[in-house]
Amino acid sequence: MELPPPYDAIQLDVERHLHDYLHRSADDISQIIIVGANRGEEIGRLQNLYSHASFLCFEPNPAAHEFLVKKFAPDARVTVAKLALSSAPGHATFYELSLSGNGSLLEPDLESWASTNQVKDKRMTSFAVQLSTLDQEAARLPAIDLLWMDVQGAEGRVLSGAAETLKRSRAIFIEIALFHSPYKGAELFHQIQSRLASAGFTCVGLGVDARVGTGNAFFVSDYERLICK
Repeated sequence: MELPPPYDAIQLDVERHLHDYLHRSADDISQIIIVGANRGEEIGRLQNLYSHASFLCFEPNPAAHEFLVKKFAPDARVTVAKLALSSAPGHATFYELSLSGNGSLLEPDLESWASTNQVKDKRMTSFAVQLSTLDQEAARLPAIDLLWMDVQGAEGRVLSGAAETLKRSRAIFIEIALFHSPYKGAELFHQIQSRLASAGFTCVGLGVDARVGTGNAFFVSDYERLICK
């Protein structure tokens, strides 16, 4: 049987074994936040595994937001906000690319982006989006079992507006770039890891695309206590 690439393998591992990493039962997983929900493919899979979980999702692209609202309208467990999360409230330009799910608050280097994603279509559009912070939007949530970020290089900005939320978060799944990102101003893995280590998180999973050095990482809060208790 052919194994999935490492960046997909870590995602599947998180989806299927989040509760094991947190030393909880699947029924105890109650709150998941998804920043950059796009078309929400992971939401359905996570719902199947964690039937008691509620989802707070953020997607600034109008078409993707409309799709999510229609897809999950019958489900009271899923809330979708038409916002881009950043370090402070306000407004900003959002850059949308030809490959679905690659939009970002950070302007891409189109040549680098096309090379990284092995695409020839370098078309880009942009539009204004409303900004908020995770601290503002998640203030009412007492605890977050999983914070899932798919924001194409803008992870540092989201984390800068999430200092209080991180204190109540148990795990984080996040896209990373080891040495180079096609998005201008993106924080690299060592910077993200340093931020999260300062907040008490340990990287317990990393899956990288060997061709370009990008992938996914998984962090758990207070992990030493969990495994040694």
